[in-house]
Amino acid sequence: MEIEIPLKLKAKAIFDSGQTKATAIARGAGVSERTAFRYLAEFKEEEPEISKNSQVRRKKKRTSKLEAKVIAKARDRKKIWSTRAIGASVGLSHTTVRTIIVEKGFKFQKYNKELRLDADNIKERLNFAKEMKGRDLEWGFTIFTDECSFWQSNTKPDRLWTEDPFKEEGVGIHGLKLHCWGAISAMGALRLEIFEDNMTATKLEGIMRNRLRELNELYPCGFIWQQDNSGVHRSNTVINFIHRNMPQNLEWPAYSPDLSPIENVWSWLKVKVAQDSPRTMRTLKLSIRKHWNSMTPAFLAPFINCMPNRIKRLIENKGGRI
Repeated sequence: MEIEIPLKLKAKAIFDSGQTKATAIARGAGVSERTAFRYLAEFKEEEPEISKNSQVRRKKKRTSKLEAKVIAKARDRKKIWSTRAIGASVGLSHTTVRTIIVEKGFKFQKYNKELRLDADNIKERLNFAKEMKGRDLEWGFTIFTDECSFWQSNTKPDRLWTEDPFKEEGVGIHGLKLHCWGAISAMGALRLEIFEDNMTATKLEGIMRNRLRELNELYPCGFIWQQDNSGVHRSNTVINFIHRNMPQNLEWPAYSPDLSPIENVWSWLKVKVAQDSPRTMRTLKLSIRKHWNSMTPAFLAPFINCMPNRIKRLIENKGGRI
């Protein structure tokens, strides 16, 4: 009968064998890197460091240089550091680390994925909603577009040490990463574009150019183009292409992902991909494409049909988040 060894015991055995890197512990024990970092910090605290003359090495005294290192790790978003992990890496106790980061204005709190809406943003959103009120039929002819990133390992925490939770968007995620460009409509989804480099104006123009035939087949009598106001979308290259090939397009308000139904599609897709647990770039791509291609017009209909209600709620909230 095979005995299942707890993951933490596996990690401790790997640590005792001389492996002190989180990546090696994560791979050997079958845990996430974030969990491996936490285990590593605990193991280092439990095991006193012995000097050459066999005396226990004392913790370092707090200095301005060490404080700077603590704050740098607290601000690091490639990996989310706990106070114990920070303490183990700089030679201070986790209580001292906690004291330092609190004194520097950090709080352990939930981060906010949404950017702040200022008065101009709210006014623009409300004006857009009033303009679109009563134009419900147009949503059936609208192509909703967006980009989204997928990670093979998603270890984003609910809370973290932060100075400003509104600036913490997409933190704590690492591992294999892919970007996607997609478009949905009441008639179906366009072919998904998957790429590894950052989006550029030239790349986006090429993607749109390669989808023109699909667009005209879906909507031979014309369609309405929607995209957000990211920097690439506002480039002259992209704007000129849209004006030449997509005469009907929406002036989408800034900072308004909550209005777009494709955001909900991305959320659904991420859940499906996470269930597949892809471990390589190839399997990550296959999983994303498989689920995207499974979407039918009947599946997408509820996402599109909710647009009149979104507009109504936006007016009720006077331009605020819905």
